[in-house]
Amino acid sequence: MDQEEALQRLQKTRIENEQAYLKAKAFLDGFRARGQLSQNDSEFLFLLEFVIKGFKNHGNDIIKAFENQVRFNEAFNNLQAKVNDLEKEIQQLRTTLDKMYHDR
Repeated sequence: MDQEEALQRLQKTRIENEQAYLKAKAFLDGFRARGQLSQNDSEFLFLLEFVIKGFKNHGNDIIKAFENQVRFNEAFNNLQAKVNDLEKEIQQLRTTLDKMYHDR
């Protein structure tokens, strides 16, 4: 899987995570809208919403870490390719210098 595909999949996961949170919040808000909740029920819904929001935020943090890892890997691979190219150029320069020295 290349970098672009990995980032797209992570973005899709982030959107799904946000949609799941909004659905859960709407479900909880539906209970609140009925207005016939006891104090304990209201506190429980508040805690439940807090936990759901925590999972959403934690999920986003995990997705962000994966996105950063994908970008890091791509940057590292690009750097490694440049190092390899420089190594080849250095080898060619050595060969050229050796040839020039022997031609004298």
